[in-house]
Amino acid sequence: MPTTESIARTHGYTGPIKCQDCPATTGLHYGSWHDHTTGESGDFLQCCACGLTAGDPDSVHAPCEPDNETGPQVHVFHSPNGWTLPNYPDPIDCTTNYHRQQDGRPACTTTPVWKVVQDHGMHLTIGVYCDADLPEQHRHLTTT
Repeated sequence: MPTTESIARTHGYTGPIKCQDCPATTGLHYGSWHDHTTGESGDFLQCCACGLTAGDPDSVHAPCEPDNETGPQVHVFHSPNGWTLPNYPDPIDCTTNYHRQQDGRPACTTTPVWKVVQDHGMHLTIGVYCDADLPEQHRHLTTT
């Protein structure tokens, strides 16, 4: 099984093998970023305690999963103008567009007004949804 160091080095990362935000040297995840407006890009290592980037694939979150059986703490937020990511001026697409494509449905083109943040203790997962696609299990939280 490849290590974080071998993955990072294979992708050209030459920095120290420690978290970019703290001195942790274990539980690290490799990531890369690109700002399409400036053309700047880079690589980083980050640990579970400092949090992973929204949109990271589930495979990088696996080592951070909590041991408890209660599940993540869920927060639901509403913004009529949609949600953006840092350094990106355009609203992000609905999280469910990938599933819609798999189901043969057209992509959701309405504004993703709901943001669902799940706090897993060691990391957060974030999804954005239009009114029609907000998962049923989170609808009761929209009134709080």
